[in-house]
Amino acid sequence: MTHPNLFGTGRDQHDDEPTSSDTSAPVDLEFVAKIVRRAGLDCRVDPHHSPGALRARRLDRDGAVWTVSAGRCSDTAVPLAFVGPTASSRARLLRNPDERHLAALVVLQALREDPGELFTHDEATACGLVDDLIWA
Repeated sequence: MTHPNLFGTGRDQHDDEPTSSDTSAPVDLEFVAKIVRRAGLDCRVDPHHSPGALRARRLDRDGAVWTVSAGRCSDTAVPLAFVGPTASSRARLLRNPDERHLAALVVLQALREDPGELFTHDEATACGLVDDLIWA
């Protein structure tokens, strides 16, 4: 999902950004982590977790506890990503994910008053992030 910017190009290009617009390409979790860090969160990618997982947390609370998990879903007909509380077995699914959308959802989850609870439809809607989310 690409949102037009003020200059009408659809997205700003930087040397460190992925340049592919192919939505079937896997999400670059290292780039997602970079965006999340720029938003002021602590973030790391665990390459040993298949198909790769990202962990994030606020720096101002529970410094040792990773509160958000995100990553790619493997073996699905449609590209999917997930984001949710680390301590929960539940997560929100994102269809045809791109790095910016997934990063924004990670930030939304991390900045909740209680990051142990999934973000709501209303919260995602208010932030303009509801597109391509799967609500079960």
